[in-house]
Amino acid sequence: MPRAEMRPCGSGKAMLLGHSDSHTADRGHLRVTYHHNWFDGSETRHPRVRFGDPVHVFNTYYYGNEYGVASTEGAGVLVENNSFEDCEDPALVGYAGSDEGNIVARGNHLVGSGAIETAGSVAAIPYAYTLDSATSVKAIVTGGAGAR
Repeated sequence: MPRAEMRPCGSGKAMLLGHSDSHTADRGHLRVTYHHNWFDGSETRHPRVRFGDPVHVFNTYYYGNEYGVASTEGAGVLVENNSFEDCEDPALVGYAGSDEGNIVARGNHLVGSGAIETAGSVAAIPYAYTLDSATSVKAIVTGGAGAR
């Protein structure tokens, strides 16, 4: 499985899915999976999601972030088997002036972090996948991220 690294150290924002709150044409067209990423030193949008459902975020390591995942504008995000360390808000239902989305969270590992917000439901994930244990995510991702 390829490993990715997102380390925009000192950056305010990392990933945004969905054009804007008013761009409702995105509804029903955004289905994205994020896995085995490392968010270290960026503040928000890991990702911030508008309209997408299902969006699957799994086996990702978050360190020292303001927030990890935000679901807005009716998006449906499954937040699964991630490791959050020193994250103020690991996952948020709604953000800023955007309408709320839905988050289903399971199997996540929290160290020195706030609570994960959950609400609603998420469309079924349309593929088979294997999860790493959330307690091993930090070692797996930091050990395999970056250019080789």
